[in-house]
Amino acid sequence: MEENVENGSETRSSIKQTGDYVSRNKESSSSDNLFVIARCQRNKEVIHNQSTSTSNNQESTEESDVEERLLVVYCRSGRLGAAYFTLQTGELCVLDEIIDRPPEHQIFISLFRQVEPIKVLLDGKIQGTFVSAVKAIVFNNETNDDGRCKLIFISAKEYNYEACKRRILTLSLPHEPPNCTEEERTMFLRTVVDFSQVQSVHALGALLRYLDMNWSNLTLNMQGKPQFLSLKRISLADIVTIDEDTYRGLQVFSSLAHPSSFKKGVQGSNKEGLSLFQLFSKCSSRVGHSRLRVLLRHPSSDIATLQRRLDVVEFFTKPQSDSLMRNICASLRFIRNVNGILAKIKALSAKAYQWKSLYNTLYNAVLICELCENAGSSSEILQQLASCDNHNLYEMALCMNRIIDFDLSKSEGKFTVKAGVDPDLDLKKQTMASLHGLMSETAKVELDRLPAFIEECTMLYMPHLGYLLGVKAWADNLTMQQKELPNMKFMFQNNDYIHYKSKGCEELDMMIGDTYPEIVAHETRIMMRLTAVVLENLHTLASVIDKCAELDCLIAIAKVCKELNFVRPTLTTEKVIKVKQGKHPLYITTCDNFVPNDAESSRDASFVKILTAPNSAGKSVYLKQTGLIVYLAHIGSFVPAESAEIGIVSHIYSRIQSTECVAAHMSAFLIDLRQMALAIQESTSNSLIIVDEFGKGTSEIDGLALLSACLNTLLFRGEQCPHVFLSTHFLNIKEFVLDTPIVKFLTLEYVIRGGEQVFLFRVIAGSGDGSGGGSEDGGGHGCAPGLERMRTRAMAITRAVQNNTLPPPEKKIQIKIKCAIEKLKNDLIAEEI
Repeated sequence: MEENVENGSETRSSIKQTGDYVSRNKESSSSDNLFVIARCQRNKEVIHNQSTSTSNNQESTEESDVEERLLVVYCRSGRLGAAYFTLQTGELCVLDEIIDRPPEHQIFISLFRQVEPIKVLLDGKIQGTFVSAVKAIVFNNETNDDGRCKLIFISAKEYNYEACKRRILTLSLPHEPPNCTEEERTMFLRTVVDFSQVQSVHALGALLRYLDMNWSNLTLNMQGKPQFLSLKRISLADIVTIDEDTYRGLQVFSSLAHPSSFKKGVQGSNKEGLSLFQLFSKCSSRVGHSRLRVLLRHPSSDIATLQRRLDVVEFFTKPQSDSLMRNICASLRFIRNVNGILAKIKALSAKAYQWKSLYNTLYNAVLICELCENAGSSSEILQQLASCDNHNLYEMALCMNRIIDFDLSKSEGKFTVKAGVDPDLDLKKQTMASLHGLMSETAKVELDRLPAFIEECTMLYMPHLGYLLGVKAWADNLTMQQKELPNMKFMFQNNDYIHYKSKGCEELDMMIGDTYPEIVAHETRIMMRLTAVVLENLHTLASVIDKCAELDCLIAIAKVCKELNFVRPTLTTEKVIKVKQGKHPLYITTCDNFVPNDAESSRDASFVKILTAPNSAGKSVYLKQTGLIVYLAHIGSFVPAESAEIGIVSHIYSRIQSTECVAAHMSAFLIDLRQMALAIQESTSNSLIIVDEFGKGTSEIDGLALLSACLNTLLFRGEQCPHVFLSTHFLNIKEFVLDTPIVKFLTLEYVIRGGEQVFLFRVIAGSGDGSGGGSEDGGGHGCAPGLERMRTRAMAITRAVQNNTLPPPEKKIQIKIKCAIEKLKNDLIAEEI
């Protein structure tokens, strides 16, 4: 491998790229390419003979988290095709064509949430519900509060099938077979892209054509062209459909705006509140953290996938796996998304720290694969990592370690080759090193020639100007005439240093020449050959990193499950939800004495549960914990319960939280109606619907009628009725729904002590007494403990309304009215009216 790097042939393209690299260095600003050769101070013997960069760019050792994606969607005849491209990493993804039912288009919404694009491209001629759905989510202030995502309509010509197909067939990928013919390349691309999926071909082709025409605007690079480092196919066929209101209501995500109005709305200023995402955010790597959000956005209905994840979680919750987990997490900290690094390396613009990050990623990826060998046959995901062909990755890391001097690269701020790799390069570096003494002597001579008021001078080198003499400005606000020195040619001023070309500098230019640019060009040629070796194994490396990201997510989930004593659920294809002693996964982190409850839904236990109880009795918590337990089982996590049998569901819908928004032009009640309508229209036999006090936003009669109608619509389905958990304050709801065995009424226990309600938070069979509108004790008056006077008055008014009489007078109110009347009378008398 080393010999290939040393003696590999240089193609014309590599020579051209090297020239471009050197020319870019020459065109860069003076402050970025000043190299101090020697410094001399008057009356002092201190002479610095170090070649150090004076660049003001203190590069961070971390890569940016920002990833900007362009999403193209194409929907025809209810089938959705899509493709997106990540600008920073060169990753190209195409969605397998899938049915997306109008008018809600939940599949597109799920895709949008996972991708989080900065631009959505749409056919300019498309009409109907799909355009409305796209506009609604792009222009939604809650999801796009900083205006980050833009909607762009492009010409329908860009979606022409034949034009799109031709552009895809010209796609060049790093992992395609080397030296293949045009026919072989076409065959290879047909294995990557399914051309029978017309909508996906339309979307991918339109995306490629848009990138071709707008690349300079997107990247501000007038010379470059799109670089595609990978092409992946993604599928949403197994996704459990969950709308955004349900995600928010169940607290899977909870984004909080920055409290400062100055920072509110700025990208990256929001933080995560109390949510499942915040609870599971214990990933060791950034790729794992990004993957966790995608995993939570993509609950799966594929039992095989979920069982593989559960096997990993179960393995790492065992005490004997603690040591292995710590070692894997220590290596995961160094895993990076190498596509972004390689994109810069391929463009010859990578910094020294990015080469170091690539090396650390390679080394630790190999180490993780070796550590997974110790896991044996405990999990298919661990077996896949253990059986990865990491020999090539090891060779790449070894080659980089032999060639790159990481310490010197960090200090010089550029790719630096170790001594002993290339004899010619070593000779040039020795020549450059031997010149440091000459530089110091030249600096002394130049200082003697300078006026006495100048105490210090510096010999510097710039690639495009040669050797220069740097003098610190001796006064503020010097004029151009004052900057002129005898026998010195003024070149430029950088901050408080003035640079001149002296006779000594001209002699150095003649004697030494461009030694430094030759060293840079030589090292660049070595870097390019090393880059070619890395790109040959890019597909293997990307696959390993993808598995490491998934492993990082599952280890984070395992840490939480172990800490909170979650148990492994039993997954089945039968229509059943059976949870024993379930708990709310977020409440148990903040409450020491949480009361667990059972939850069951099946043919024998009934599919519809109607829960009635006083306010603050725990109805909402019970509903949410049931929904979260089912959700956790569908992302491959353990659940907070003694035991759980979860049948695979296809949808989870809810009517829990109403978020009013002026821009949405909908009241809270209208939002409730929309959520309920979505649940009824889209739900199937294997869906889960959670409804918390639907109908409370309108009059009692109208709310009861709406709730009864919605329930009867579901009950008419009989055995095809979905799982429904519903809470309500309408105690007489039983009189208006079908009398069927698939309905069961539940309540939460409470006792009366000293006239106060004491809640036991235990779910039992039966109907609540005195918790709903029209009840004998005044409805939800238990919601105001401690405010006895107002509570008593409210109950008295309720009884009077029920009896069609006036309520008894309130003495304090009468006194206030009398005082107001007396004051008014006195004011009128004083005005002599």
